[in-house]
Amino acid sequence: MLVRIQAAQQAQSASPDVAPSSKQSQELRDQIRESIRAAQDAAREARAAQREVRIQTGLPPVPPVPPFPQIPGVQVQTGAPDIVIPKQAVDVAIGFFVMCAVMIIGWPLARAFGRRLERSGPAAAVSPAVAEQLQRIEHTVEAMAIEVERISESQRYFAKLQSAPAGEPAALDSGKRL
Repeated sequence: MLVRIQAAQQAQSASPDVAPSSKQSQELRDQIRESIRAAQDAAREARAAQREVRIQTGLPPVPPVPPFPQIPGVQVQTGAPDIVIPKQAVDVAIGFFVMCAVMIIGWPLARAFGRRLERSGPAAAVSPAVAEQLQRIEHTVEAMAIEVERISESQRYFAKLQSAPAGEPAALDSGKRL
């Protein structure tokens, strides 16, 4: 560490107009590398001493921490992230619990309301004039349904005639259905 500080001071004390020679820059790199190696060795020794102290005191040894691979541009974060649950998941969970509460309270209320309507008495009686008018509407709708079916059958027949080859005469059905 001291070597690195001295190397930085030497680089600052050099005049800004004069660029350091390749020999000086190589020496500076070598000093920095040596200081890094010395710091790594000191850290390894400290970890080994800590392990031995834990073993002597009867505590379980701390497993060694594997080094992270050095990938340029990638930052490795250790520890728990600030936000563990995304906001959308919280919204979905709240909606789910609100829906459950509405169902638990609303279902019995709806059943009670339905039973009350059933017990209130028979449905209002329909007057004979309205019943007669509904009967006529029913017969009219049935007649229209029959006519619509006839129209659709004729359209199918004409489509069949048009799709037949031009050279062959169109054969008419006998009208019998299977």
